[in-house]
Amino acid sequence: MPEEKLIGPVEVVRDEDGYWYHPGIPEFDEDHEAYKAWLDGQLLKVVGWHMESDLEAHPYWDDDACHCLGWEPETPPAYDWFLLGIFDTEDGPYVQWARREVQP
Repeated sequence: MPEEKLIGPVEVVRDEDGYWYHPGIPEFDEDHEAYKAWLDGQLLKVVGWHMESDLEAHPYWDDDACHCLGWEPETPPAYDWFLLGIFDTEDGPYVQWARREVQP
């Protein structure tokens, strides 16, 4: 079995609605357990939060818009975090950051 290539930072070009996925993430078809197993295999620690944690008001809530334009989530306070995605969920837009866990 070939060794899986570890992903890292790439250029982020958000789509017309403000969303983006890291191109190195395989398709999991909403299989959260498979995604978690992949993250473990990638040695990635992940943090994330919803847009409502950063913005008090946005057309997403006020006008039933389907975009997250204008939301610029800040990188967590460490130098080695990289963006995994900005995507829509049942609870609204969500950002997810990752960093590689150093193995002892």
